[in-house]
Order: sequence, then C-alpha cells, then structure tokens
Amino acid sequence: MAAVPYIETHAAEGFVRASALELWNLLTDPKGLADTRDDIQEIELLEDDLGIGDVGGRTRTMLKVGRTDLMLTEETVEADRPRRLVRRALNPRVTSTSTWELEDAPGGTKVTVTSVLETQLGMIQRWAVQRGQLQRGREAIDAVRDQCEQFSVYFDKRRETLSFDI
Repeated sequence: MAAVPYIETHAAEGFVRASALELWNLLTDPKGLADTRDDIQEIELLEDDLGIGDVGGRTRTMLKVGRTDLMLTEETVEADRPRRLVRRALNPRVTSTSTWELEDAPGGTKVTVTSVLETQLGMIQRWAVQRGQLQRGREAIDAVRDQCEQFSVYFDKRRETLSFDI
C-alpha cells in the first residue's frame, strides 16, 4: 500500500515576563538558550557567519528528553526581529517546522508557538499516529508553557541581579 501524506499541527500560547526584543535576543543566543532550558545540553552553531536569528543559520542541539539523548539539527527559514522566528528541523524522513510569534503585552510578551510535522505514512502507521495525536498536542502545549516559565524565571533573576527593571 502506498504511503500517504501526513500533517500534524499543534499551536500553544504562553507568556514571558520580558519584552519581545529581550525574548528574541534570548531565543537567538545559543548560550543563553542552553542556560535557560533544562532539556538542552549543548547548542552548536554550524555556520561561522550566521546565527540563529539569521535566515540560513543552522544549529545542532543535544537534548535530554527523559532518559533519551537526542540530536536535533535546525535551520532558520524566516526571521523578523523581534516578532517572528521560524526554524525547520533538518531530517530527511520528517519535516518539522516551529514558528515562534512574539507580541508585546502588558507586563511582558505573549508567545504563540505553532509546530507542523509533515511525513509520509502507510495506512497502519497513520492510524497509530492519529491515536497519539491528542496526547502529543497536550504535551506540546505543556512544553511551551514550561519553556515560557523557564524564560520568565531567567529574566526575573536577571532583574534581581542587575537591580533594575529590564
């Protein structure tokens, strides 16, 4: 039986107690990002002259998810500082794209993250994947909220250390 296209989309919102520009600077700083996220072990820039905030900038990230070590290579495909950052995972079998949209809000930044997963599946695989889709959607929402809280804690500590409001 032929493979059929499979697309799965999840969107989640969160809030970070910092301006959109401050959050953008953190999201595009490999060291800062690794320091604020518990799941990131290491981030390596793969292009000497391009960073995360530059279109074409590629990174290799070592993640710890539970007891599993993962390596993720991503490329920035769209960057509109400090409003929108689109990153695509470089995997030949699965296309995964994450879009971060940042919007200034009272007391900080409203964050919307949309993740799109595209692949080809056989019918049996498709049935099994669809059964787990709802759970993955919940996990994606929780993950974004957890990341936003980790970012907020980072900025709160930074304000305390610097003794002024950023």
